[in-house]
Amino acid sequence: MSSVPHPRRTLSPGAFLAIIAGAIGALVLAHLFKARGGRQSAHPVISEFQAANAVGVRDEDGETADWIEVWNPFSETLALERWALTDDFRALQKWRFPAVQLGPGEFLVVFATGKNRTNPAAALHTNFRLDPSGEYLALV
Repeated sequence: MSSVPHPRRTLSPGAFLAIIAGAIGALVLAHLFKARGGRQSAHPVISEFQAANAVGVRDEDGETADWIEVWNPFSETLALERWALTDDFRALQKWRFPAVQLGPGEFLVVFATGKNRTNPAAALHTNFRLDPSGEYLALV
């Protein structure tokens, strides 16, 4: 039996950051679960994001756009209007979610375009863009 070497794969900085963000999210969930005595605490999670999107997902205007994916990993529906996304640790409520619901296991893509669109019946857009060289990003 001969072995075939696997091609070497390199990660883009954006893919690397997405993997790190996912790992951090998993650690935070584990901490919240343990801190609540084993009870789940229903908090949405940033599950993935992309900065400097040049050829991927397009928004409703047909433009490639940075995006942030929010996930509800729990078995209850979450109301997101209490939550905000920010790229500035000094402004934790920089972009607040409108009255939208995120069902159990559902994902929601929010475009980070600076267009500031908050109509719950349409695509959501933050009032900031993601810095492709890296920056703070939080769901609070």
